[in-house]
Amino acid sequence: MSTFLIFLAGVLFLAAILFIKPHVKQEKKWQNVLIWVLYVVWFLITCMGVSFVYINAGVGHVKASSTAIFVFGGISVILAIVLARILGFIGGKKSTKKKINEPFQA
Repeated sequence: MSTFLIFLAGVLFLAAILFIKPHVKQEKKWQNVLIWVLYVVWFLITCMGVSFVYINAGVGHVKASSTAIFVFGGISVILAIVLARILGFIGGKKSTKKKINEPFQA
C-alpha cells in the first residue's frame, strides 16, 4: 500500500505541475516564485499528513490519526484555497457583465 501511495504522490505532483504551469504567467518574478513555493509547501504538508495518518492508523493510534486528519487536512485546504485564489481559479473577475441601460437588440 505504501508503494502505491508513493507512486500516486509522484503522479499527482507531476500532473499538478503540468496543470499549474500555463496559469503561472505573472508579470512580476516574485509572484511566480511565490506560486511555486506555495505549491511545493502545500504538496509537502499534504504528503506529510497522509503519511502521518497512514503510519498512526497502521499502529492503532486512533486519536493521533484523527488529530492529524484535522490539522494537516485543515492546513492543506487553507493553502489550496490561497493557491487557487492567487492563480485566479477562485474569485476572478467575470468578463461578461450586462449593462442595465443598454437597449435590447433582437
